[in-house]
Parts: sequence; structure tokens; C-alpha cells
Amino acid sequence: MNTTLLRQTWNLIEATNAWELLEGSESDLIQRLLQRLDAQKPLADQERVSISDYLQAKISLIRDTAESRLVSA
Repeated sequence: MNTTLLRQTWNLIEATNAWELLEGSESDLIQRLLQRLDAQKPLADQERVSISDYLQAKISLIRDTAESRLVSA
């Protein structure tokens, strides 16, 4: 995954409502994020697989970050 796509992914995560990042299953959250990324710029199949794997590996960090945004709000 290139740095531009990685940055775009984290910008989307940061722009997403914290509650939305915390609700639902991990797979549902990953699918929603992939759909939004794809809407911004259509993803190639390999990019979709790479981002999906990356999000799966970082799901705890994503949710921890969302929780900390709620606490500090």
C-alpha cells in the first residue's frame, strides 16, 4: 500500500464519527470504510485487499483512537 492511500485511509478514519467507529462488528466497520475509500477514488482489487488486511490489523488502534476522542470531547 502506498503512502498516499495510507494517508487517505487515516484521514477518513479521523473524519468519521467516533461512535460510528465503535459500533457494529469489525467486519462491518471495515466494509463501511472500504466503501467510503472506494467512493473517494475507485480502488483496484489489490488495493482493496491490502487496505482490508491493514484495517483488520489496525482495528484495535482505530477503536482505541475513537474511544479517546470521545473521552477528550
